[in-house]
Amino acid sequence: MTPFGLLVRPLAPQGLLSLGDQLVIHACHHHALFLDQTVSDALGGEGWAVRRQAAFESAHALIASFCSDFGVFDPVERLELAAELFAAMGHGRLTFDLTAEGGTARGHGLHHGASFVEKYAAVLKNRRPVDAFAAGFISAAASIAYPSDWGTLEADETTCVAQLAARPAECVFALSRRPERPRFGAVVTRPLVEQLPLPSGDEGDRALPSHRLSPETDLAVTDLARLLHSAPVDHEGITNVFGVRLALVPVSYLGQITFDTVHLVEKRAPELFPLVGALVREAAQIGAFHLLGGILASPSWRAEHGPVAADPEERFNTLVGLTRALGWGAFHPTELVPGKSLVLTAKVTHESAYYAVRHGSTVLRRLFFQQGLALALMQLLHRVDFTAEEPIAKGVYGALFKSGPRLHVEETRSPLRGDRICEVVTTVLADR
Repeated sequence: MTPFGLLVRPLAPQGLLSLGDQLVIHACHHHALFLDQTVSDALGGEGWAVRRQAAFESAHALIASFCSDFGVFDPVERLELAAELFAAMGHGRLTFDLTAEGGTARGHGLHHGASFVEKYAAVLKNRRPVDAFAAGFISAAASIAYPSDWGTLEADETTCVAQLAARPAECVFALSRRPERPRFGAVVTRPLVEQLPLPSGDEGDRALPSHRLSPETDLAVTDLARLLHSAPVDHEGITNVFGVRLALVPVSYLGQITFDTVHLVEKRAPELFPLVGALVREAAQIGAFHLLGGILASPSWRAEHGPVAADPEERFNTLVGLTRALGWGAFHPTELVPGKSLVLTAKVTHESAYYAVRHGSTVLRRLFFQQGLALALMQLLHRVDFTAEEPIAKGVYGALFKSGPRLHVEETRSPLRGDRICEVVTTVLADR
């Protein structure tokens, strides 16, 4: 199985990544599960349709571009390519039994379903399928393999490993032709992002006071990129590394499920928007906490870098480098007052790039991922004991919110509102 890290290319000035020509990020299962649950809670049954449609659009663009680049036209070969790509991204293993009229697909070790079982099987009962990303991807692969003017092949998950009453061994998807023309929105591609205006020269330097990266930041970018390139993908298409299940996620999918949900809630029940925004931010926070903390605590990282730096500023520089290697954005360690405040800035992030391409400008605050990241960084800088045997052990994240200081985060600048940079400020409030 091809390690997915070998498939990505950096957009160096922006701190972003592309797979083929589509923007992607590295994300862990904690983020995926929390964000999916937020969408489901906010939209009910409609949440499944929102997530599947977003997966269909991003996967269709991704698979079609690879088929075109490799000159793959045979239906069976197109399905094989799609399955290989799905596994190489760390989302699990797919097998297809299809014709132009429909059929079935089976999923093994799927990123969402298997992660749900691992994380929640002992504490939650679930009766709903959870693999909307896989369903949309399967639908896109089938529709590209067997195109028709009459409609697309749509996948419904009929059996899911996360439906704990049955505990099946695999996920099963039924595909049938739906007489509807497919809907496609703008996909966030490398060429589109490269065209976005960025502050440069003196203008960029004034916008980002700490525009020159420290040696710790540069080293973190290089070393993590190398570790990600060699991260093993097993025969089931699973990448277990740094204490998490890691996957490449299309930015178009992530942004679409986030902001379609946010926009629908703002339109239908604006009084609930602050709650939904907080939950989207929390999804980013829990994902960043476990992934970044897991990297620093991992044997592979410590073998090369030694113990995690005790000095907050040195640790901050390293963490910012990690975020760049993960494709989250060109973040800068602009300002840190240990124990009091943190200012996190970037010229562009995967989040701001998506919104600019898909929706344009807005007067509203939309940098939820960056807000959650800043909160996670404050916890990792000041409240995690990396000298402990298991600094990011199960239960550590939850324990942080039962005592100690409260944190406040504010989005202060955004290019979506006409500013030069993305900026959020996190401050420490009184103890609980």
